[in-house]
Amino acid sequence: MKTVGIIPARFQSTRLPGKPLIPIAGKSLIQRVYENAARCQRLDELIVATDDERIQREVQNFGGRVVMTPSALPSGTDRCAFVAKSLEADIIANIQGDEPFLDIRILDEAIKLLTDFPNIHVVTAAKVGISADELNNTNVVKVLVDRNQNALFFSRQNIPYIRNREALTAHPAMQHIGVYVFRQQYLQKFVEMPQTLLEQLEQLEQLRILENGDKIRVVLSDNISLGIDTLDDVKHAERILKSNEV
Repeated sequence: MKTVGIIPARFQSTRLPGKPLIPIAGKSLIQRVYENAARCQRLDELIVATDDERIQREVQNFGGRVVMTPSALPSGTDRCAFVAKSLEADIIANIQGDEPFLDIRILDEAIKLLTDFPNIHVVTAAKVGISADELNNTNVVKVLVDRNQNALFFSRQNIPYIRNREALTAHPAMQHIGVYVFRQQYLQKFVEMPQTLLEQLEQLEQLRILENGDKIRVVLSDNISLGIDTLDDVKHAERILKSNEV
């Protein structure tokens, strides 16, 4: 089974314009994301999907593969699906363009699940060990899972409401990590589905899958998950990189 990773990247960002090209310790964010994802052993190919020529030039300059997409596409997932439909690929990994420290092991595990279990169509990821600040931060998406590690619900709110605190041993919510691994056929089906009510209310497109009665398997990581959304995040990322220097 052929697996392709696609990194959707757009220049415009509400909080951080030009985000993919922002330098982090000497390399652009998109280069750091690309080089990190390229370490995944189960990816046969890696592509950046963008509608911006500045990003296209940057990817070409560091030797990556890039495909141009229409500007009118509404989301990163739609950008991935647009590129994927012209590929001879069975599995498509949608890799967020703003997570330079994505735990590559979860990509490998997610791809393996789709390879081994034909009844699984979508896999995402979550970080265990959520903090009180993260629970109350609406920019941090929370996920609850069932005993089979299928997602029950995603929310920007602190979930679940805890009425019986005596029953609480460890908080059941986890921080969602925005990576999705799809079967090609399901990805093309997903982007044709109409938006659903909960998806519109929360502004979380993965809820469209749950509202249509389909399952999302969740793989777990205990590694850092840092999305780059602000200049403070850039500084934090640089501190992490510096601390890992030998």
